[in-house]
Amino acid sequence: MRFTIAQIEAFFWTARLGSLSRAASHLHMAQPTISLRLRDLEAALAVKLFARNGRGLALTADGLALLPRASALLEEADRITLQTDPAVVTGSIRVGFAEGFAMTCLPTLLETVRADHPLLKAEYVVSISYELERELSDRHLDLAVLVNPTGRNAMRLVPLGVQDTAWAASVKWGLGPQVRPSDLHHLPIVSNPPRSAMFRQIKDWFATAGLEPSRLDICSSVAVIGHLVSSGAALGVLPVRMIEPEVEAGRVQVLRPTPDLIHGRVYASYPEGGLTAPVNSMLKSIQKALATINYLKVNVEA
Repeated sequence: MRFTIAQIEAFFWTARLGSLSRAASHLHMAQPTISLRLRDLEAALAVKLFARNGRGLALTADGLALLPRASALLEEADRITLQTDPAVVTGSIRVGFAEGFAMTCLPTLLETVRADHPLLKAEYVVSISYELERELSDRHLDLAVLVNPTGRNAMRLVPLGVQDTAWAASVKWGLGPQVRPSDLHHLPIVSNPPRSAMFRQIKDWFATAGLEPSRLDICSSVAVIGHLVSSGAALGVLPVRMIEPEVEAGRVQVLRPTPDLIHGRVYASYPEGGLTAPVNSMLKSIQKALATINYLKVNVEA
């Protein structure tokens, strides 16, 4: 009896995620289906691939030997699928996006994915980059677009470009246009939580002058921060493209900081060994959508 790609896939994700339930959730299958495929694979190969380890599963010596070959086999199968016809790529994928990036780019991306991969089912998760990195590391996401990632182990990073960000304020405040840390540190500022790219940008900018903002409120939503800035409740650091409509409407002004802010380097990231056909297809669609709207600067020093 020969083994199948489906059995190898069940083995690979059970080994990577450490349990049948996690593999079943990742593959959007019932747990008994995963168990059956693993039993059939062990029967086909005449080896034991897993051993019980407390509540989880551990690879046997035969399982450890098979894992890199299984990964290579799945990647080759995905490449064959893509070379025949990208439009036939099927399956499900969970993709994470930094919120400011998503507000500008997601409409074009959805149109691109529907046109290029009509059979691909995507779930889009929007959050701050730090949380997305954690979700990616825990294998709750298949792919994520991150701004200034911290860089976790076993993650692949694909550089996409640089996202311009700027200090933004309501025109009611009458600031600037040129501002230094000493001009803003006493004013109310709102930011994403600590560890976020936005929080690090703000703290690092004030640190260039040895200052700390006297009032730094925390908000988890970039969209809400944009609303707070527009209403005059606080200052914020936001993606320039995201606030363009508010600037054009005369409600928000972009301030020119001295020194410059460290702009956001944007990467696509996926787990090591996770470049499946859906992930590869989504990555190409993201790159295509970004080129369509000319969102990022490429090969620019932040």
